[in-house]
Amino acid sequence: MSANKDLRLNKLHRTRENSLTDVVRITDENIPKYRQVNYGVMKQLIYEKKQSGLEALERVSKLQNESHIVREQAELKICREHWLHEQYRLNQLHRKYDIEHRTWLTEAFHDPDLLTLFHEITKYRIWLDENTIEFRKTTVLPIVQLKEELQSNQIKQDNIPDVMNALRMVDKEQQELIAILSQEEKQLEEELKEFQQLIDEDEELNMIEEGIPDSVIQLPCPDDELRVTILQEFLIIDHRYRENLIDLDANYLHIVNQENGGWDTDEHEMLIHLYEIYPTDLKKRRTYIYNHFHRFFPNRSRQEMLKHEEWHNAQTYYHKHKRMIFYEWKQGRNALKIKAQSVFEQAFELQERLVQQHEEKMKQRALCDQLANQVQKWREKQLEVLEMKRKLEESKREGELEKIQQENERLQKHRQQLKEKVAEYQTTKEETRLVEYEKEKQRLAEMQTILAEQQRKDWERIKFRKEEYERKRQELHERQQNEDYEELQREERLQALADRVRPHVEIDHARVLQPTKAFNAHRGLLTSIDDDVNIQQELFPINTFNDRKLYGDVRIRLEQRLRDAGLIQTDYARQALAALQQVPKRIDTRENQMWSGFTFKANEIDSRNFSKPVKRDFISHPIFYGMDS
Repeated sequence: MSANKDLRLNKLHRTRENSLTDVVRITDENIPKYRQVNYGVMKQLIYEKKQSGLEALERVSKLQNESHIVREQAELKICREHWLHEQYRLNQLHRKYDIEHRTWLTEAFHDPDLLTLFHEITKYRIWLDENTIEFRKTTVLPIVQLKEELQSNQIKQDNIPDVMNALRMVDKEQQELIAILSQEEKQLEEELKEFQQLIDEDEELNMIEEGIPDSVIQLPCPDDELRVTILQEFLIIDHRYRENLIDLDANYLHIVNQENGGWDTDEHEMLIHLYEIYPTDLKKRRTYIYNHFHRFFPNRSRQEMLKHEEWHNAQTYYHKHKRMIFYEWKQGRNALKIKAQSVFEQAFELQERLVQQHEEKMKQRALCDQLANQVQKWREKQLEVLEMKRKLEESKREGELEKIQQENERLQKHRQQLKEKVAEYQTTKEETRLVEYEKEKQRLAEMQTILAEQQRKDWERIKFRKEEYERKRQELHERQQNEDYEELQREERLQALADRVRPHVEIDHARVLQPTKAFNAHRGLLTSIDDDVNIQQELFPINTFNDRKLYGDVRIRLEQRLRDAGLIQTDYARQALAALQQVPKRIDTRENQMWSGFTFKANEIDSRNFSKPVKRDFISHPIFYGMDS
């Protein structure tokens, strides 16, 4: 039990660095386990942790602010780039429309009907230019002069209140001027919107003329049913497109009734303008648009912006689709009008064509009756001619049949003669084949006899080679025994020489001047050597040629004599060396005089047919075994 308590106390023991309390291991059970907490140290550690956390939080907030500033700068840069691009595009459009306007005014100057309108527009432009110059003198130039005076360093301590009063007055005047200009701008925008709305309504009213056009009603038509059908097509096409417009208005009624989608005009126009500035292929386009819009109108959320975008897209689609329906309606009525004109013209042409066809048919009927009488007369003449031709053809056909019958009889006789010749040729060929077969059979018997004789000679050769092999093997065995014996004798001689040359002599100065025993033995003066030991015998056997063996060949001696006489390069020396008798060959290396391979008889191969392939068999080309006599 005490051991378990000691183990538990050991687990509870900790150091000051690892804990905020001082825990001490206690072995006595009567003393409490823990001491009181040191709150001073604990507060100090908590304060240090809090300070380090605050510093880290300041660093994080600083990094966040820097990141936000960098992101804002990047967005402003992108916004500035697209704004400059949009400004450039608007300037180009202004130049384009101004050029078109001036061109139209130039054309109107030469048109007498528009001359009055041209003078009015010109006066209005001159009045605008004068008002612009006057406005600049009264508003812009005083501010420019005040700016130059402020930058000229002429301000002193005494006139500072006057300058501040002047700045306040200018600021107040500018604010009032800006308010007036804003009000005038709104009035102009409202007037332009009303004017644009009137133009759109007039275009819609003037675009379509419902009902049947008067120009089509006045067109003449020979067929009343066709005329009614064509005129009803105008009513049908009007009814169909009018239903399409009613359906479109019913589907988008909640969108059309909302002016600016429930937003203010400034907010709506600002958002639409931002959507026009930023291109559609830009990444994070909606994010840039929302950030830009949020700077001017911070009360609007992203969801409201997206919802307003959907409303604007639906409104744009409604107007576009409505214009498309009016355009198709007008095109359909124009096409139907053109088609009605062409159909009525075709009806008149068809009626005239039917009248002409009736007249031509009557003329053709009279002409056909006249021609029928002529054809009947011509047909009777042709029948007579055909009867005469038929008779001539029959007589000609009978003559050709007789010729064909005679030709068949001649061919039959010719075939019979050919059959007799073929039978005679086959009989002759069979007899020749039998004669050749007998010759081949006889030749085969002779060949078998020759092969049997050759087999006997081959067995004699084999027997001779076996005997030669046994003899060589015996000689090799004896030679090996002799070599072993000579090796033993050599070892004995070497041992004897070693025993003899081993230094066992005393110092003798006179011995240096005496001849050695080997010298005396070489001269033959040494007599005290044993007879069994031959000191002059070679220590190693010589396995090459020596002069005795070389000069034993008569060809070597003859060549040496011819070389000494200076005749080695002459024709006589070549003939003499070639005429020397060769060494007789062994019986097993001699050429077989009765067997020289397969040879064909020359008299059975035509010299003119060497290029043709020769069929080498026993029947077509007989083979001769042996040597020609």
